[in-house]
Amino acid sequence: MRLADLIDEYIASQGWGDEVTEREEPDNTSSYSTTLSVANQSFRLFIDSDEERDFLMLYLYAPFSVIEGKSVDAALLFNYMNDSFVYRGRLTVKDDGRICYKDIVDVENVEPPIALIDNMIISAMNLYSRHIEAIAAVALTQKTYEAIREEYDKKDAAKEAMEKSKEAEESEE
Repeated sequence: MRLADLIDEYIASQGWGDEVTEREEPDNTSSYSTTLSVANQSFRLFIDSDEERDFLMLYLYAPFSVIEGKSVDAALLFNYMNDSFVYRGRLTVKDDGRICYKDIVDVENVEPPIALIDNMIISAMNLYSRHIEAIAAVALTQKTYEAIREEYDKKDAAKEAMEKSKEAEESEE
């Protein structure tokens, strides 16, 4: 199982102890799970493979779930993030409220380096690190998608104003 071997190689390269990937030979799949610290919180990481379809999959679950009645706000915010920011994977809310970053790579006819897994994890960690406050607000409070989106828009407008000011200064020189 070449992808399971790749996951085991990655685990060893990270010094994550003697842990190994669980292999399901009949299904031709494998799975590895651990906890990962992101933004001072413990997230649940899964690195899976489907050898038959040549898929390498990463799932990073937030340590909290969306409270009842907030799934639509969360879905709207996560769609906005997925559309507006560049990350390898996407952020989703499951029917039971769990928040998951998901990245699936098709590695058919490719020998992926272990750096691919590192890049997948770093992308997930970057998304959560950058947006954890907004994710927690939409998931755990009564703050609406619209209110959070307004905050993003204000930040974007301020950034744009700073860039225009800098361009104006440079053109004067």
